[in-house]
Amino acid sequence: MFEKDVIILGPCAMDSRELYLETGKYLFDLMTKLGLQDSFLYKSSFDKANRSSIRGGRGINNLREAILCFAEMKELCPGIKLTTDIHESHQALPLSPFIDVIQIPAFLCRQTDLLVACAQRFPVVNIKKMQHLGPNNMNVGIDKIKEANPSCVAWLTDRGTNLGYSHLVSDFAMTKFYKEVWDKVILDCTHSTQRSRKMFPEGLQGDPELAKSHFLAAAIYGFDGVFAEVHPDRKNSTSDGDCMIDLSDVEKLLKKREVFKKVEEYKVVKIEKDDGPTF
Repeated sequence: MFEKDVIILGPCAMDSRELYLETGKYLFDLMTKLGLQDSFLYKSSFDKANRSSIRGGRGINNLREAILCFAEMKELCPGIKLTTDIHESHQALPLSPFIDVIQIPAFLCRQTDLLVACAQRFPVVNIKKMQHLGPNNMNVGIDKIKEANPSCVAWLTDRGTNLGYSHLVSDFAMTKFYKEVWDKVILDCTHSTQRSRKMFPEGLQGDPELAKSHFLAAAIYGFDGVFAEVHPDRKNSTSDGDCMIDLSDVEKLLKKREVFKKVEEYKVVKIEKDDGPTF
């Protein structure tokens, strides 16, 4: 599963059953049309349990209803692969029949019991990098997965690093150090553009255009895949609307990314063989 490229797409939160299913079907059909279905992983969080305020929207926020949505998504699009966040160890067992890759939120990336439970139940665990941690901290924690289940595949998703208190930056110089340890290293193109709501007004608390640039540049900087939250109506989404990419832009973005990947592949081939372009 996901031997080469990984493309994780979907709304930040499961705003509703209808939006989750419609967006998933659209993306699955699009990825199939583009021949990218084997790289596609559909993402949406059923419970945004780590919002800044208790009044922040959390999506469906019901494990049973979410499982019904996951099951329906699998029936609607046979072969689709799903991922979602997990926040508590007891959720691992009921989620495991439906979720192909479980995602650990950045704020929970060092929770031992949660990591162990996920490694024991899922074939792939994707950990979001905590914003203030670097390779020295993150690379050590892989032992919680590998010692719990040596056959579990461990991914790390870089969702940005704090620059002061106001916003995040993507430090591409660190990618090579993560790749020394993790089975795959993925760039979170959208969350890594987040900005503090205390410093920036609504509408400017993220940067979808910068996210698109990250989406295209990820292969050049050595990432094994991309993560991008997308939405058909991001201004009315439950969370992170300022960061997400418009669903209508995804097809064009994916096509451009394939060109960038071919250029990068040619650079590698040219260096190794010096035999001209292969595309």
